[in-house]
Formats: sequence, structure tokens, C-alpha cells
Amino acid sequence: MSEPLFRNTHNQDQEMLKAYAQASNTINDFIDLVKSGPEAIYAAKLRFRDPDLSEKLGEDRFLYIWLSNVYFHVEENFLSGVFFEVPEELTKWHQIGERLGFDPEDVFDWMVIENGHAKGAYTMRVTRAQLDSEKEKQEYDSYVGISSYEPI
Repeated sequence: MSEPLFRNTHNQDQEMLKAYAQASNTINDFIDLVKSGPEAIYAAKLRFRDPDLSEKLGEDRFLYIWLSNVYFHVEENFLSGVFFEVPEELTKWHQIGERLGFDPEDVFDWMVIENGHAKGAYTMRVTRAQLDSEKEKQEYDSYVGISSYEPI
């Protein structure tokens, strides 16, 4: 098994901030897909504070992590997802396979992958566009399991 792929992003990256806004503005589309959509992969990207690094630097530092197998809990009006990768910085608090509940407004990005075709995935599109070569883009797509992106 290959190592998880985690990338650094500057907190003032304008393209990434625009992607977060797109995901936020379409969160209800995601919820609708989760509630009644086809057999697919449903994932949500959440922000987690890195307690150790934040304490060491004296300022908040964050990690953004995708959770899979997202489910919408209708009566409680919240989502939950499962960790499939956990960066070393958070292994004291979260484990692969753990299900975590979260509110829709906590989602920084969302995606639905059906037969390799992706809806949403706004931040992933930004990350992909920032890669230097076509080979790197193909390797990234292969890693995340996406063969095509639906137009925004």
C-alpha cells in the first residue's frame, strides 16, 4: 500500500479559498446526493486543528482531511463520515475506520465519485491544476480514483 498523499496549502491561496466557497455554496446539492443519490463514493473534506503544532507555534495550525462513506442523518440534520487516511499529527485523536459526525457548515469540500466520474471536488481540481506535468496529473487522478470531472 502506498503512503497517504497530503499536500501543503497556504491559508491565503486565492484559488483554494474560491474552491471552499464553491463547496459551501453547493453543500445542499451534496446533501441531496447523499440522501438519494446512486451507488457511489461520497466524501467530505473537514478542517482539523493540529493541537501539538498549534501549541508549539503559539498559533492555530490546521489539517484538511477527507472522510469517506458519508451518510446524512435526517432526524439530527448532520452528516457523518469515516477516516480512511489519518496524518501522523492526528493519530492520537483519530483512527482509520472511525466514524465522525459533523455539521454541513463544517464541510470545506465535498465530492461524489460514480464510476470514476467526480462531482464537486473543488479543492481537488485546484490541487490538480497546480501540478506541473501531465504525468503528475494522471498519477494524482489515479491515486484519488477519478477519471473525469463534471463541469462546474
